Amino acid sequence: MLRSLPQEILDLIIDYLRDEPNTLKTCSTVSKSWVQRTQKHFLAQINFHPPSSSLSLWREAFPDPTNSPAHHARTLSIRHPELITTADTDTLRTFCGVVCLKVHAGLPCNQAVSLVPLHGFSPIIRSLHLICTTLQNSEVFGLICSFPLLEDLALISRARRRRDEVWNAPLTSPKLTGSLDLHMGEGIRLVTRRLLDLPNGLHFTRIVVPLVYQEDVRWIMDLVSKCSGTLESLAVTNHLFGRQARGA
Repeated sequence: MLRSLPQEILDLIIDYLRDEPNTLKTCSTVSKSWVQRTQKHFLAQINFHPPSSSLSLWREAFPDPTNSPAHHARTLSIRHPELITTADTDTLRTFCGVVCLKVHAGLPCNQAVSLVPLHGFSPIIRSLHLICTTLQNSEVFGLICSFPLLEDLALISRARRRRDEVWNAPLTSPKLTGSLDLHMGEGIRLVTRRLLDLPNGLHFTRIVVPLVYQEDVRWIMDLVSKCSGTLESLAVTNHLFGRQARGA
């Protein structure tokens, strides 16, 4: 029999195969000593998209948080956050190593949703990608400000223009030193006003914004001015002429 390789060498081999899921599955059946390393890559991205995949099913599979492989997750994707229960909130806390959070909160216009159960569940999140059809900006920015190390922010909304709402700026906010990516069917006024009010300021190095209404030009300029000391790249997608043509 061939002499066994050191575990460090085996780990490097498994790491090299991180983008080959079928091969990783085979590796996980070879030896118990290979399981933990393969889990690290299998579970790097977890999707909770009900009804086929939910936090309750995860809790049933891993009832003991101390033995849960949730710590392997680096990217967490959640659809229908309105379905999160109190028990689910406790389960979320076990995903304390997540650095990228993706939330899809596309709901009917008459249905409310709270993002509070997601607040600060992983203290090291650096990237937030949020699709929000009808969410109030207070919910959106409450979530943003619950992650102190947040750098990259992507907000997508297909909602029509809404009324402004009363919103009190928080006492603290992340420094937002990465990228800002906005895809707002209603224009960027409401979101940009909140961003500019954040107490720790804006330090984005990359900004991607839509030009939907003529007034968006002013808000784009305000964003650029606020990030003048750090901004390296600006991309503006122009939807203004198409909108004017449709309205003609």
